[in-house]
Amino acid sequence: MTPVTPTERARNPRGQGDRLRTDLISSALDLLAETGDPDQVSIRAVAKAAGVSATAAYRHFDDRDALIEAACDACFGEFADRMLAATEGIADPFDRLAAAGEAYLAYARAEHGHYRVLFSNPLVTKPDHDDFPTDGDAAGTAFQQLVTIVTECLEAGARPTIEGDALYLSFHIWTWIHGIVDLASTHPALPWPDLSRMFADSQRALGLDRPAT
Repeated sequence: MTPVTPTERARNPRGQGDRLRTDLISSALDLLAETGDPDQVSIRAVAKAAGVSATAAYRHFDDRDALIEAACDACFGEFADRMLAATEGIADPFDRLAAAGEAYLAYARAEHGHYRVLFSNPLVTKPDHDDFPTDGDAAGTAFQQLVTIVTECLEAGARPTIEGDALYLSFHIWTWIHGIVDLASTHPALPWPDLSRMFADSQRALGLDRPAT
């Protein structure tokens, strides 16, 4: 991961405060991806990376946690867009679930730092929300895409090997693929088999593949 280099920044013209907010979120996300630990990312460090004063950052965010949460929301939005783009236009839900798995693996490989921000650090966004999977924020949107696909697989005749509704099965398949990605990323020296095959086998093991006719 390329270190974040502070840059001198000219004051934004009037009316460009949204641009500064976006730059601060981007800088926070870069620092999160670089350090892998939200506790190491201060609002002062983010402001310095964005080329502004901490005072300027506080005009847009009440505190550090608000900035970190905004950065994570932006990252979840990026992730959800990738998943949607990979599955859009695929009519068959079983093929769509397979495509989502491939896109998940590809994102983890290409955006390892961002993936770690979302799924491999101790930060939990909006921990007071007990309706996270359908909350409507960026994280909820990403997960709801999976729930929708799993629901359509069930409607198309999938025969799950475990008892549970689409939400329960979605948590299972997410847990399986995250385990594959996270272990392969943190223990790269092991003789890993093909990860795409592992995900396909996970889909099959859960009974979320196309049923035999």
